[in-house]
Amino acid sequence: MSIPPVLSLRNLTKSFGGVAAVTDVSFDLEAGIVTALIGPNGAGKSTIINLLTGVFEPNSGTVILDGETITNLPMHERAQRGMARTYQTPQMLQGLSVVANVMTGAYRFGSHVLMRTVLQPWTIAKENLLLASRATDCLKRVQVPELWWSRPATDLPYGLQRRVEIARALAQDPRVILLDEPAAGLNPQETMEIARLLLDVATDGRAVLLVEHDIPMVMSIASHIVVVNFGRHLAAGTAAEIANNPEVITAYLGADEDSVEKAPSQ
Repeated sequence: MSIPPVLSLRNLTKSFGGVAAVTDVSFDLEAGIVTALIGPNGAGKSTIINLLTGVFEPNSGTVILDGETITNLPMHERAQRGMARTYQTPQMLQGLSVVANVMTGAYRFGSHVLMRTVLQPWTIAKENLLLASRATDCLKRVQVPELWWSRPATDLPYGLQRRVEIARALAQDPRVILLDEPAAGLNPQETMEIARLLLDVATDGRAVLLVEHDIPMVMSIASHIVVVNFGRHLAAGTAAEIANNPEVITAYLGADEDSVEKAPSQ
């Protein structure tokens, strides 16, 4: 018996002012593996992430998380059901420490409400300690040095801000994590380390969707690759299948084989 996917997109379509950004796109995200979504600039990749997370509402199509249709749910309810994301540019909350930034991802596990905050403030302090513990565990997981934890998150080097974003997403304990170009702006060493981290995150049993332009990175860690072009599904398959697909080469990878590392057999 096959294991059902964690997240499914079915015939998602989105237009802006009559211009089609995404047209009839369908694919699945499975637990325990990295699925990559690639394509040229303007192909609709970030729009797809925004449709999945509820930033945009599709004109048509369906989003299913763990067998439940969530197409019309707002962003915060999708997060509560186990969907987390990062952004093309790290979104550090101004004025908050590194730990506090990561704690914001863990607040779905909080139980306090307004009256409890007023009448039982000691319970809130205890709860915040638990959330801070969850945050520091996630920071250790992504290897942000402890000397940075109490510093303002905006003071961190760019590469560490990328890790803090991943830590914040992990603090939600998500079923699926969507990463929008996590290697953008990183040097080759940092990119390799992020690639290893994403593989490690997938081994938790999470579904990982990677949107990324660094094709060698994609080819090295993605078990399944989906290619979109002009907002439409172009191809899907293993790294080897995508690297040797003539349509993908023409539309995105280019004819120069030296520009793409040899894809491993999977």
